[in-house]
Amino acid sequence: MRSLVLTEVLKMAWNSLRAHKMRSLLTVLGIVIGIMMVVGMTSLIRGFDKSITGQIESMGSDTLYLVKWSGTGVLAGGDLRELLARPDIDDRDAEAIERLSETVGGVSVMYGASFPPAIGALSYRGERSNQTQVMGVAPAFLDAGDMELDLGRFVTSIDVRNRSDVVVIGNGVRKALFPTIDPINRRIRINGREYRVVGTIKERAAASMLGDQADNFAIVPSGNFRKLFGARPDAMIILRAKNGIPVEDMQRDVEGIMRARHGLRADQPSDFELSSQETLLELWNNLTQYFFLTLVALSSVALMVGGIGVMAIMLVSVTERTREIGIRKALGARSSDVLIQFLAEAVVLAAVGGLMGAGVGASVGWIAHKATGFPISLPWWSFAIAVGTSSLIGIVSGIYPANRAARLDPVEALRYE
Repeated sequence: MRSLVLTEVLKMAWNSLRAHKMRSLLTVLGIVIGIMMVVGMTSLIRGFDKSITGQIESMGSDTLYLVKWSGTGVLAGGDLRELLARPDIDDRDAEAIERLSETVGGVSVMYGASFPPAIGALSYRGERSNQTQVMGVAPAFLDAGDMELDLGRFVTSIDVRNRSDVVVIGNGVRKALFPTIDPINRRIRINGREYRVVGTIKERAAASMLGDQADNFAIVPSGNFRKLFGARPDAMIILRAKNGIPVEDMQRDVEGIMRARHGLRADQPSDFELSSQETLLELWNNLTQYFFLTLVALSSVALMVGGIGVMAIMLVSVTERTREIGIRKALGARSSDVLIQFLAEAVVLAAVGGLMGAGVGASVGWIAHKATGFPISLPWWSFAIAVGTSSLIGIVSGIYPANRAARLDPVEALRYE
């Protein structure tokens, strides 16, 4: 019996909203925008988060990354001007570490890995691979990284020395540009410059959960990288420990070599940064937390405006339907029945706005993914939170108008014109 009454109340609430379509739509506009921001931005942030996390984890726990500076130093309160004034990391540092270290088993220089990463537009006879990360590397990168050659060959020392216009492409680029033909020795364009494909990389482990985005990269010789992007002082040296050597031992060894190269005294801080997989994951998790907090703050403003709009329109509705409320009470309706009816209308109004916002947000994320290849993630719980949050806003915003309607005196309500 109670479920039947609730069904009837919800049906009445829905019919009331349908009778004022434009007014209802304008009322929930704030909720639609707020929920759209939550769902749309969450899908993009989570997709990017999974992509970056997967790539970091795929590099292995026995790997260190030597850079001039990173976000860790900034978050720790470092002066950005001092960080930028540090000595550049380059090929000579990699050569010194390889020559002097007894713990490092693999050393490779990579350009184009800093923030923002080096992004290029690749094309071949009308086919395009947009938002592709371009990296300039040395031959040892194949051993130091998490990549395995599929077809052709990798970058050689001769390519690096001669700055040859050759490129090795990831599996995602191969699918985009050469879905049905062998890419080896085909000539593609990177940012308008012609390159010959000499090899392809097998699908990486991270691609199983991230799609082609994890394999959407192109590799050129480190010397050639400057032709495309200029002399960017953003080299990263990837270091992999020898078998059986703890990564902590390798870190102490490399720190000693680099401090000696930079002439640092024992009381001076290091003017470079060594990051492990754990450090990078912690840094990235901190950054994504800031992103989500910013998103919550921005969307909360829109949701608050939407809640005020729901309360205002429900107060107008109570005033417009004062005589109707008097008739219902005169026919035996209890105050609780009137309270539930108007509260249900507020909840339905807000929930519909939440569903609309979730749909628009998901569409925005999907369109961005199709247009740019940017990874997205649309978990079911984001839609549940969207509808739940909007319904809660409807309850909070509808309590006062519903209570006001329930407390109307039936005699006075019947006299109302």
